[in-house]
Formats: sequence, C-alpha cells, structure tokens
Amino acid sequence: MGPGEPLVSLSALREAETSRITAACLRCGACFAACPMVPFAPGAEGAAGGAVVEGVLDLLNGGPGDEASRGWVAACTRSGSCNAACPEAVNPMLMLRLAKWRANETGALPKRDARDAMARVKAFARLTMTEEEQARWL
Repeated sequence: MGPGEPLVSLSALREAETSRITAACLRCGACFAACPMVPFAPGAEGAAGGAVVEGVLDLLNGGPGDEASRGWVAACTRSGSCNAACPEAVNPMLMLRLAKWRANETGALPKRDARDAMARVKAFARLTMTEEEQARWL
C-alpha cells in the first residue's frame, strides 16, 4: 500500500473474499476429489464432492453446513492439492480456511479439547528424546 491509501480491515477483506469465492465457485467438487484428507474427514468419505462444497460454502456464509462439510473443513491440512484442481482458480484452500474460521465463530464446529493433542505431542517428543531428556522435560 502506498502513502495516502486507506487501510483495509481484516473483516472487510474476509467479507470480500467470501463474496468472491461464493460467486466464483462452480460447486463442481474437483477440489474435494483432489484432497488427500477426505479419508480422514468424518462423514466426507464417499460423499458427493459438489454437495460437500455446497456445505462448505454454507459454512463460509455463516450457516451450519452438514456433517461431511464440517468434517472436511476440520480435517484440512492446507496441502494445496485442491488449488491445483480448481478450474476457476477460486483458491479452495482459502475457502476452507475461511469456512473453518466462520464455523468456529458460529459454533458449527465444536471446540477442540487440547488435552488429547498434548498426549500426542508428548508421544512424538519421546521418540526423539533420550531417557535423560525425557526425565527432565516430560
């Protein structure tokens, strides 16, 4: 941005991107078909890609989505495989990120319990630490 140009707020940018994505998306499901995380998304495996994308767009716009779309949004690891598959350059990776953000705000996605994640972090740490380091840090 140059001097004298107005700053754009994050919420305005998010709303602009939400509108752009909603208008540009063909709901073809190519992004869903290309995603390596679908088998790990609750309710998404075997679902019709176009229907799941429609649910993600619902989440993006503040709706509840459905089980498959919520599962896919939650499982996204931002691999970028979806972006390469999109025929309209919608940026499905951003679509999923913004949908997750909105779903967390609206309560469509349940809050995560970090206790489970910490147990896994400790397990991975044990694989790389000596017994002495484990006694000191864990």
